[in-house]
Amino acid sequence: MDAMDWVAISGALAWTPPIISWFHKRMTRPKVSLHLSPIPQLSYTSFGPLFNITFALISEKKDVILNDFIITLKHENGATHVFKWSGHSEDISEIENPGQLPVTIKKTSLPLVIRVLHTGVAQVFVKFHSENFNDNIKAVTTTLKDKYLHYIRQGKLTTEAEIDAFELEKEFCDYIRAFTTEFVWQAGRYTMEIDFNSLNKFDYAKSQYTFKLSQSDIDSLRVNIPRIHMDMTQFTKEKLIPDFKRINMDWTWIYPELKKESK
Repeated sequence: MDAMDWVAISGALAWTPPIISWFHKRMTRPKVSLHLSPIPQLSYTSFGPLFNITFALISEKKDVILNDFIITLKHENGATHVFKWSGHSEDISEIENPGQLPVTIKKTSLPLVIRVLHTGVAQVFVKFHSENFNDNIKAVTTTLKDKYLHYIRQGKLTTEAEIDAFELEKEFCDYIRAFTTEFVWQAGRYTMEIDFNSLNKFDYAKSQYTFKLSQSDIDSLRVNIPRIHMDMTQFTKEKLIPDFKRINMDWTWIYPELKKESK
């Protein structure tokens, strides 16, 4: 073996630790799998278009912290809507209640992170809202807020009659009208994908899901639009009139059947 052979061997050995390190990281990288409830919930309320779903997360090899959950819905006509994570609740424990249904203890959290242990399953109920909704109604919301604050500074809106009169003005009518414009649900077939991120690298095989909405579903959801007006009226009176008792809104929700697309 001559000097050049030793140089070649030395060079190869120099690459061995980085290769081993890369291989170790690759082999121990978390592998995340997502399992969805077949029955999501969707609606249209004072918060705009909503999509809620329960899913289970499993992480193989090591723990992983996930964030930035996003649902992308694409209608069969090509219209695409992005829904961002707005909060979630997670089952912590279940207490047996003799003679009655068990009591489930839940933890409700803001949309920050979800930690998935490799030794168990994280089952969460996740709420999503339309990414574009708040941006699309921002202008009319700002105008309404300015008018509202102007009246407050003048000492107005102290009675139900004044609030009812305020809600007949252009600014409030434009705000409520925007909810009709921003109603995005349509009859037909939707394709759905879920994405999320992590501060660390992980493996995740994305899947596609589908569901259908009927025209009857859409008509039922549209019934919520006049309820939005009532909800905003009650919200304003609750804030400004002492001892005002609001009535809980009976929002319509639709529960379509979710199907996983075969590869």
